[in-house]
Amino acid sequence: MGWTKREASANLVILGDAEGHTRRVAGLLASVVPDPRYPDNRRYELVQQDGSSKVVAGSASINSQLGIGDVGKFVKLSFTGWERGRNGHYKVITVEVYEGEPSAPMQNWPRFAELRQPHAKPRPEQNLAFRGPDPEPEAPDDDDDELPF
Repeated sequence: MGWTKREASANLVILGDAEGHTRRVAGLLASVVPDPRYPDNRRYELVQQDGSSKVVAGSASINSQLGIGDVGKFVKLSFTGWERGRNGHYKVITVEVYEGEPSAPMQNWPRFAELRQPHAKPRPEQNLAFRGPDPEPEAPDDDDDELPF
């Protein structure tokens, strides 16, 4: 096997209150994949209104509330603080999933039709296959809310 170049995940978002983290992110959930560095964790691709994607690093709060069955739904994720558990402190993330009928702006969202088709084949990055580690990400911007509704 030859050399394979690995690209940095410049669009990786980490929710939290540390430097370089963001407090909230939203968008159309396009994929759920294992984190290459931490296979027990996941990464969530959120399509933005401009067609770009943000990849959110999973956490115990997110991983327990979002899964493959939520692909094609609009989600909002907000860091709300820290709590103490039996294994130490953990991030508290509020997870909101839109379950209603999609409005006109939602139906016009990039990739909405593709992700909502019941017979559509998942894109390769949607499966839970291991893809190898990514280098450290750049710090993301902290937007108030990426959804116009």
